[in-house]
Amino acid sequence: MQQLTGSCFIGIDVGGTKVRAIGLNSCGVAIGDLTEPTQKDILSQVSRIVNELGRGVVAGIGIGVPGAVNPTTGVVTKVPNVPSLEGVALRDVLSVRFGVPVVVENDVITAALAEQRMGQHEAEMIAVIAAGTGIGLGIVYRGELLRGAHGAAGEIAELPMEGGGVLEDRVSIAGLMASYRAAGGQQQLSPLELLQQAQVGVPAAKIATDRYTYWLAHGIRTVIATIDPGRVVLTGGLGSAPAVHTALHNHLDHLADLVTVSVLGADSPAHGATLLAQHTGEFQ
Repeated sequence: MQQLTGSCFIGIDVGGTKVRAIGLNSCGVAIGDLTEPTQKDILSQVSRIVNELGRGVVAGIGIGVPGAVNPTTGVVTKVPNVPSLEGVALRDVLSVRFGVPVVVENDVITAALAEQRMGQHEAEMIAVIAAGTGIGLGIVYRGELLRGAHGAAGEIAELPMEGGGVLEDRVSIAGLMASYRAAGGQQQLSPLELLQQAQVGVPAAKIATDRYTYWLAHGIRTVIATIDPGRVVLTGGLGSAPAVHTALHNHLDHLADLVTVSVLGADSPAHGATLLAQHTGEFQ
């Protein structure tokens, strides 16, 4: 971690399984970062991270959360993967606690911001789909973040599926592992280990990956049909995985040309959060 010479900006991506944070100095140069498992008391965890990376000289904080953020009240809702944030006015709580501007956005919207400003995509409309613990969508159109009237634009996790349930039941870590077990898989694998087995042709892992990417492709087709983006960018722990991107092409046909994997990888929400922190006046 570099020595601080002035105020800094902290960007934090709060995920269902891990928290990723990046600190920048006043010139936008990284001064530190960390990754750790998501804790039940997320407010205390976030506060500790801000203190650890900022060391008392924080000028702005940006946070991405896996849910909807009301653009008026700042209240976080629809966060099944981090239930302790449900109904919390996170922006106001942290702003009072640290005495600095705080911006809180949906994590995939923060990823879309990073892709628009750092990803070098030549498209007026960019749709970012984050696939990991769950699935979400962030949209940037002509440089503007599309949040929706209640901060819930892009909640494709809730798309209803034929036969019951919603898209996130199938396009999630839980859905991937359920497909693996249904295909006869008996090993205790991490999701990435499962994808690695799929790449070398292990039957149960290959079947599970195919089912996962089939439904991911369904979500992508729905997004393309609805908003007609110039580019669809995949991110997240699963969305960034080579095995997923390779298998996905089998289910997208000609639409595959619109889809690319983020060059920022699974860090795109954290990078977007640092942009929120640096430009709080623009996004508050």
